[in-house]
Amino acid sequence: MARVLVVGGAGLLGQYVLRETRRRGHEVIGTCRGAAPATLAGPWVGIDLRDGAALRQAVRDAAPDLVVNAAALTDVDGCEARPEEARAVNAVAPGILAEAAGDANADFVHASTDYIFDGEGPATEDTEPRPLSAYGRTKREGEVLVRKAYPASLILRLSAVFGWNRVSPKANSVTWILQKVEAGQEVPLFTDQRVTPTYAGTAAGVALDLWAAKARGTFHVACRDCLSRVEMGHAVVEAFGIPGARFVPVAMASVALKAPRPRAPCLIVRRVEETLKRDMPGFRACLEDMRETR
Repeated sequence: MARVLVVGGAGLLGQYVLRETRRRGHEVIGTCRGAAPATLAGPWVGIDLRDGAALRQAVRDAAPDLVVNAAALTDVDGCEARPEEARAVNAVAPGILAEAAGDANADFVHASTDYIFDGEGPATEDTEPRPLSAYGRTKREGEVLVRKAYPASLILRLSAVFGWNRVSPKANSVTWILQKVEAGQEVPLFTDQRVTPTYAGTAAGVALDLWAAKARGTFHVACRDCLSRVEMGHAVVEAFGIPGARFVPVAMASVALKAPRPRAPCLIVRRVEETLKRDMPGFRACLEDMRETR
């Protein structure tokens, strides 16, 4: 049994990592900002990612075998409006955590994003990063600082992460569609952005499997499908059996977005498939798992 510290354990990805780590029989400690979530078992450590000394102390106190950083400021437009906070959370904090993990002789897994790319076509792990937004730039800097602080780290790039949030009402790329459709509302969806969505459950399992395999480096973790947001919407209602959905196709240029979005940051997942010797799931299979675990 290992001891695992999950930074950002109350976030969407962190919740799945906590549950999967416990399911595998490991001891888990989660960090959160503010009060500990009542819907998830502890222990919990309250921490502000902008407090570097507190981050280092949390790692020392936990004495973990593995640190998973599932925390980030993921509000793309919010990052554009608050670039200093975005850099503190998405870049500086991961670097500090990686260094602290190395000092504690623990392994380190860091979650990154497809928004480090400009979206001009599918991307492998070797595609040159060209972020378009403050979110993308700070997440890319986070990768660089993590690698500099702890070269043996494991970096996972995810895309449009989705799943059930058992802690907060914050929506994601799938639950937002479900909320709108089930309320009988129109659902505006981009026609000109294509992504490879990442099921948080898949990401959690892959993170622990790669760690168990002693893998190092950068891996893209996502569904195999590269879908437009409209195609995602149709797949969601089909998987959940919801009739009468009213999708409104829109172009990104027609919406007042503070931050530019990459048009097709589709992640190629060949490296993780070859390493784990299994295919990444399709979007529909992940949606069906969500439906069964609602």
